[in-house]
Amino acid sequence: MSNIEVFKDNGQILFDTSLICYGLIKSGNMSLQQYWSRRHLRSAQLDPNDGANWTAVVVVAGNGTPAQGSRSDQLWGFTVNNALSPICFITGSGTLIGTSISGGAFTFLYSNASTDTKFYCFDLMSDNLAGTTFIKIYDTTSKITFNSLQPPLNVVGAYQSPAPPAAGAPDGNKYLTYNGGRVQKRQYMGGAPGGSLASQMDCIVDVSLSSGVEYAAFLPWSRAATITETQESTTGGTIQYSVVEGAYGRVGGISFMFGASAGTNEAVPSGVNYAPATYKNIPTDRYPTALYIQTANLPFPFN
Repeated sequence: MSNIEVFKDNGQILFDTSLICYGLIKSGNMSLQQYWSRRHLRSAQLDPNDGANWTAVVVVAGNGTPAQGSRSDQLWGFTVNNALSPICFITGSGTLIGTSISGGAFTFLYSNASTDTKFYCFDLMSDNLAGTTFIKIYDTTSKITFNSLQPPLNVVGAYQSPAPPAAGAPDGNKYLTYNGGRVQKRQYMGGAPGGSLASQMDCIVDVSLSSGVEYAAFLPWSRAATITETQESTTGGTIQYSVVEGAYGRVGGISFMFGASAGTNEAVPSGVNYAPATYKNIPTDRYPTALYIQTANLPFPFN
């Protein structure tokens, strides 16, 4: 296969087209995409495997009577068109919930994100970008392997998700999902029409890299766990729901987090609970590894 190697004046390699297969197709700030309502089992005696036995969590008014609408989670994201196998690196918090495909439109959906979350979406190099003054490399089957019109993906490092601490709560659960982590309440204003936003507690651990450098991160796969959160804002009680793992970049490093899984089941547990939150069912038989890039040389926004 034909390839080109480009070096700096000091002999350091700048790029090798034989090692590049992904290029930037879009970057920007995430926008609000959807609201997903939370669900609860209508009765403990019902079969939880039957979807008909689950219903939306109804918003409770200040006097204890049901109000119109359901409690929901926000889904943030973006859409790319005619993508082949896209992957996304983000700067600013977010946990990937899933993707949806409609025709040629490929939409990434994240919970625990906001308009401050930046995305850098890469895809296999393609030959459908407009522009002049370019270099294009093809393999022996005439498939493009490098297009200089697309800024190439350059992974500068990888970091494995930290382990959780030992169980510390009196009920045997953990106060944190990561050694050295912290919990913080996610605050939102407003919510879905006729409803409200669901309670969300994040557990975050920061990993320091180079000071002053902005990074973006991609987590190839993630874990889920269960949180029991006290002092929940809409009811003043305790709720239990699912959280999902994510990784994101920031200035000076990357961070791992567990945050609410959008549209999660929700329950009111019995027994004593411990503020502000405890976690259980955190998988520890394997840990995902986040890939990270530096964003300084990537165009933003880019489409």
